[in-house]
Amino acid sequence: MEINLSFGGGAAEEQGGDHTQAAGSLRRWLVAEPELRGRARVAGKAGEVGEGHMGDALEVVNVVLANSIALGSLVTAVVAWRGSRARAPQVRLERNGVVVTVQDSSPETVERILAIWNGSAASGGDAE
Repeated sequence: MEINLSFGGGAAEEQGGDHTQAAGSLRRWLVAEPELRGRARVAGKAGEVGEGHMGDALEVVNVVLANSIALGSLVTAVVAWRGSRARAPQVRLERNGVVVTVQDSSPETVERILAIWNGSAASGGDAE
């Protein structure tokens, strides 16, 4: 299962945040996460330039999970990484065309994302 993570919004963007730096930090965080070790392949890649953005393409962190059990660990790790940042950017996670945005670091965020993805997998629908 493949998940793409990208960045935007939040305090870091308002203060001129660097998405490449955020992507590198998140990649290192995920690689060091014991719950993902052996269950995920983490890589960086250039994404498409978003509408209203000029310049270089946005940095994307690509994660390929070995199984669905690792999905909860990935979402938890992303939320924890965001909570560790002084000026945390919004993190957009995309799986099978369904995009969710992490805007806070609460445990409810993990539950919400997994419910959206599990619901969309069952129904084939999209979510915001």
